Amino acid sequence: MIHGYGAGIWVWEKQLDLLSQSYRVYALDLIGHGFSDRPKIPYTSEIYIHFLRDFMDEVGIERATLIGNSMGGGIAWAMAILFPERVDRLILIDCVPPDVLNQVKNESFRTLVAIKDIPILPYLIIAGRSKNSIRWILLECVSDNKLITPEVLNRQYHLSKIKGTTWVLYSTFKHAKEALKLKDQISLIQHPTLFIWGEGDFIFPPQVGETLHQIILGSKFLKIEKSGHIPMWETPNEVNQAILSFLQE
Repeated sequence: MIHGYGAGIWVWEKQLDLLSQSYRVYALDLIGHGFSDRPKIPYTSEIYIHFLRDFMDEVGIERATLIGNSMGGGIAWAMAILFPERVDRLILIDCVPPDVLNQVKNESFRTLVAIKDIPILPYLIIAGRSKNSIRWILLECVSDNKLITPEVLNRQYHLSKIKGTTWVLYSTFKHAKEALKLKDQISLIQHPTLFIWGEGDFIFPPQVGETLHQIILGSKFLKIEKSGHIPMWETPNEVNQAILSFLQE
């Protein structure tokens, strides 16, 4: 299970116990995220994809179902394109599209896009994020604002203040356009694929997912009511049932 930009394995906390009853489950903090190391390197698409492949090699996974949310979903579909023999199925939850910078709709990310060509400024914006800024970003991810409790906010805020995080987020953002290189290859994906999308996603609206669903022949698309960008965390019962049903097909 692969989390999204700036997040961590906590987004899967409502899946781990249930899925591990029947499956061998791994949820990883991507390089530069969560409690993983934050080396001062360019955070390109290739870095994330190869990190996932190398992780699979290290723990002895030849082939796996990849479940990814947001940027993690983008890493998953990229793995299916570049290393198809390593992927069994895809479960893409509100995943990024190749044209991420033009498709993203939430205010905090659109602000970065608007100033992306001004030297240093995006870095300073990310570096200056306060606890209130992090709260606003979390609120953009959910439909039910009450879910963003002080405990949830504190957890994400502390992760954002780990040394090196600003560089990781800035570098990842600066390299986001590289995903466009794979745009014409998404239609080549032949793995069984399930799209799960929160109907209230303010970051990538459902139309983004429906378009990807139409491109990947034979894929399935499920819209989750009363849920936003992280439906597996916001509405876990519906998402867990969808995941289990798809895995059992």
